[in-house]
Amino acid sequence: MPPEQAIAGLKRAMLQNPTTNVAVVSEPGDELTIQRLNLHDELASDFLTTVKEALPPEDTRFIPYDPGYTPEWNQMAYLEITEGTLIADLVTELSQVQQAGLFQEDEEIIDSLRFYGIVISPSARRHAVFFRTYSPTKELSRKPGFAALFSRGHFDKVKSKIFLFDRQVDCFAWDGYLFIRNVTAFQRIFRYYEELRAKADDTITTILSRIPISNADAFRAAGTQQIQMMSKLAQIARKPYLEQVTIQEIERTITEFQLDVQIVRENGRKKVLFEGTPSKRWLILKLLDDDYLGSIMTNQKYEVNSKSPLR
Repeated sequence: MPPEQAIAGLKRAMLQNPTTNVAVVSEPGDELTIQRLNLHDELASDFLTTVKEALPPEDTRFIPYDPGYTPEWNQMAYLEITEGTLIADLVTELSQVQQAGLFQEDEEIIDSLRFYGIVISPSARRHAVFFRTYSPTKELSRKPGFAALFSRGHFDKVKSKIFLFDRQVDCFAWDGYLFIRNVTAFQRIFRYYEELRAKADDTITTILSRIPISNADAFRAAGTQQIQMMSKLAQIARKPYLEQVTIQEIERTITEFQLDVQIVRENGRKKVLFEGTPSKRWLILKLLDDDYLGSIMTNQKYEVNSKSPLR
């Protein structure tokens, strides 16, 4: 099923008077804790309205998620949910929200709040899970100053805990897909950068096995220490063209765009020289990510930060 069809099905499911539940997710220790909020009907209706408003309009173009690409205003990134991943596990657990314990005003839980999930269930077996980042600062008593409530003509200090929820959604899961509205928040929820760090060394090894790079030790050190470079390298390692790119094509691009990148010879073999100075360390990454493009219409040459292939 294509993502467009999945979204169409979700919109139909929203018309079937689905049940609405909300679970908050905290991390007081090494494991996530999921607790269900006990909602009155009016509040549940507000959450349902929020997720309905988060659904993309009819003319949205769906594109596969790429951490290095910034979606345009009329695009929505998506990825297929793979079993055994953190995304799949969280979607499964939140789909079983009715089995979760009720939220308690435990200070340790509130201190470690990370995100919450709005679970929409058109049937007992079908669930859509909408994710939104959250933090302890959303609880009013933790903000600087103190809260006052106006009631019956006078103000009184708020003694109960009051949690603030907005009408935003960062990403949502349905029918085997995760649809991403806010890329940065999605990466925070699913520990994208932690995963990058864990896989950074293997990513560098993959690239070095396909592209001849001189000063490889410095290249590996830079690519496993700076998070922005890790993200760029992970993006490069997934490119389907990487296995076909030749040193001759790289050299031609360097010449065509007059890039300050050197080609050197080591043991009779041409290699791209990695230089770790701040002004040069990104040049090879941009080169390998095919960031240098030319216009057929104007013959102008450009360095681009975001791009998506035409179908």
